[in-house]
Amino acid sequence: MDSGNSYGKIVEVAKLYTATQVTTNPCHPEPRIKYGVNCAKGLWRFFGFHPQNDIGDKQTRHLGSEMRILKTYIIREYLKPFLLGLSVFAFILFMGNMAQLVKMVFTHRVEAAVALKLLLYLIPFIASYSFPMAVLLSVLLTYSRLSSDNEIVAVKASGISPASLILPCVLLSLLLSLLCIKLNDTVLPRATYATRELIAGVGIKKPSMFFPQRSLIENFPGYILYIRKVKGNQLYGIQISHIREEGQPAGIVAEEGEILVDRDRGIVTLKLVHGTIDEVDEKEPYRYHRSSFNKYYLDLPLPAETHAAVSKRPKDMTIRELQEKVVEFRQKKMNPSPLLTEINRKLSLAFASLSFALIAAPLGLRVKRGGGSSGFGLSLLLIIIYYILFTGCQVLGEKGVVPPTLIWTPNIALAAVGCFLIWRTK
Repeated sequence: MDSGNSYGKIVEVAKLYTATQVTTNPCHPEPRIKYGVNCAKGLWRFFGFHPQNDIGDKQTRHLGSEMRILKTYIIREYLKPFLLGLSVFAFILFMGNMAQLVKMVFTHRVEAAVALKLLLYLIPFIASYSFPMAVLLSVLLTYSRLSSDNEIVAVKASGISPASLILPCVLLSLLLSLLCIKLNDTVLPRATYATRELIAGVGIKKPSMFFPQRSLIENFPGYILYIRKVKGNQLYGIQISHIREEGQPAGIVAEEGEILVDRDRGIVTLKLVHGTIDEVDEKEPYRYHRSSFNKYYLDLPLPAETHAAVSKRPKDMTIRELQEKVVEFRQKKMNPSPLLTEINRKLSLAFASLSFALIAAPLGLRVKRGGGSSGFGLSLLLIIIYYILFTGCQVLGEKGVVPPTLIWTPNIALAAVGCFLIWRTK
């Protein structure tokens, strides 16, 4: 349906609506009670239902049919940018993780089948964040285009409130939010946990994954490592800082080394070649001793999840599992704030789609020119503001600085402003 045809259709609907209003005007000799009944029936028909005893009013039934066509048109206009936005945002999130997958395949020689599994496990995470952003973009583009093409003018001329046209997209967004609850509560935790299990298994076969080159490595308690180059199990340009229990650091520098893994003992051994060890004198801390070596074996404890069953983190748990852990934490007099924050995070992120729809629809109706570009820019601005507030509330909630429920603040703020704007539109 092109813009010209849709405009003509809306004008036709407006004429029908106006004609119906004339016959049900309160100034008409009909009793006021009948006027109220007719108004109720009109609203009922607008939402697509017709009372069984109201068969004779052909004109009003025709109006209801035309309004259903209009709502179908709005839904169709909503779905096209939604699918486009979903594809764009999913691609962006996918590319953000693609570099790590490519590195695993080409640098650490991880099998392509394993990389494909990791990619499949990534889909729920991408969907969880892409759905709300796609809703925001599609609702803004839909209503800003209707406004910029003057299609809303015909609706206003008929006496129909433009706010009533918001309902289809809001209901679709509510349905998507309900689906996202299942996604965030069940599918995403399972995918996250399966990813960690798969990486742990790969780490035993490919221990070089624990030693990324040109970055600080803090996977091993008490040690900080920096490696200039990694080639298979061979290491080059090794620098190690060891913080001892006494608090006195020791530094190890080696030209090269080799990774040796002993899973039974739960350790990884670094065979260092041609290096030095610098140790601080315990009696005179301002002095240190340096010793050289041709070969030196350093035992490092493997990360716990590589030689034992992978333990679940809060993000790997369902809401029911988190609630059980909260009870356990409280019995042990432990702070359950991280668990409670994770519960609220799952739910608030699911309902982000509804909040975005409520704020985006009235904003889109106010766009007069440049509907596409203005809608896209406004959606990016709202996304940035939302996720800054969302992430800040999450971090503070996990630390116990603020109540875990404060993570709902961005959702409530957007929904409240959106409802106010819808009311003003009416």
